[in-house]
Amino acid sequence: MAVAAARVDDLERGDLPAICAKTGEPCVGLVKDTLWVVPRWVSALAAFLVLPYYVGRMLSSRRIEVTLPIAPSRLLWIRRFVRAAWVALVLAAAGLAAAVFGAGVVGVFALIAGIASYVLIVYVGDQIWVGARPTHSRDVVVLTRVHPAFARAVAVMYDERAADDNPLALPADR
Repeated sequence: MAVAAARVDDLERGDLPAICAKTGEPCVGLVKDTLWVVPRWVSALAAFLVLPYYVGRMLSSRRIEVTLPIAPSRLLWIRRFVRAAWVALVLAAAGLAAAVFGAGVVGVFALIAGIASYVLIVYVGDQIWVGARPTHSRDVVVLTRVHPAFARAVAVMYDERAADDNPLALPADR
């Protein structure tokens, strides 16, 4: 996977090359999504516990609504992950109900399996999606976990803008 610097306003408008950000194949479909721009140091907090990580993320991240070019095949993957997460939550709820109403160890096992499955599905789903890191400029973010072909196309787009002295080019200190 690669990284690509992009202007926030281009991401919000969907003004990006018509190449899937995840597969690198040509695509015309745009998908609206929310990206959390999280500094790198926040991830280190997860080593201490989940609570410090979420507090650090809440206090230091910002949310941007983006429109990304995503191929239909990748959307199917994401939809499968969402369905699997719902199944895991139902399993956990059924396990909780079974444990409370007398199934004992079987219910507790289903509860633990459901919760563990849900956490794993959410983590893997997050890792296969696009991430974002901040830069020195609030107007520019670095997209992470994108396909190298998409990263090259974004770089070419901004290089062409810079050659034309376009005000929508990336700032030099990105």
